[in-house]
Amino acid sequence: MGKHMINWSEEFADLPPPVKDSIVQKSVVRTFSHNSIIYFQEDEATSFHFVVSGHVRLSYLMEDGTAILYTIVPPGHSFGELGVLDQGQYPDTASAIGTTKILSVKADLNGSAHNYSNELEIALGRLIAKRYRTYIDVTKGLYLKTLQARLAQSLLRLVDNLGERACYQGRDVACLGPAVNQSDLGSMARGTRGNINRTLKGWELKNWIAIENRKILILDRQSILNLTYDE
Repeated sequence: MGKHMINWSEEFADLPPPVKDSIVQKSVVRTFSHNSIIYFQEDEATSFHFVVSGHVRLSYLMEDGTAILYTIVPPGHSFGELGVLDQGQYPDTASAIGTTKILSVKADLNGSAHNYSNELEIALGRLIAKRYRTYIDVTKGLYLKTLQARLAQSLLRLVDNLGERACYQGRDVACLGPAVNQSDLGSMARGTRGNINRTLKGWELKNWIAIENRKILILDRQSILNLTYDE
């Protein structure tokens, strides 16, 4: 896949072609194997990145040393932009899910913070605001009392973020694909893999979800969402 084949996310889709061309020209294609670290939290932010293929986990260490997975970045989306615009350090750790190809766009940390076009900076600003809201939601969700509520919030957030669909018994339903495993869900929902598995099996018996081909299919979104409302 060439550099120009990236499927831009909604934040970047409307950028003028010259701006997109400039991003590509300034970028370097890099490929990472499964679970490889792209950068660590508090590394110097020398580049921001776009996912071309595969997925990227973004996680951060809390003050007590607990690692929290707060989002998964799908193809076409960027990450690492906050540290670049702030001319500082990455606020999170990025790691690859499966074989992942990214475009790394070099930042001029010795120059102006505004070394990119106004259109690109506006797009990055919108994305940072959206990601900050996700960070706040994740942090609040960690303090929900029950694992069911925390898992419900995490699962639905990932489903909405990744936007995957599947066909189930003639129905078009939202789903969570195999890029996200139960350990990932446990890291987001503050639960062990075994407890995540048991909770999902219980939801499957209630016909709230179906699990097929390593996908979690959402059959009754409202019932899952109600678990967070109950708290």
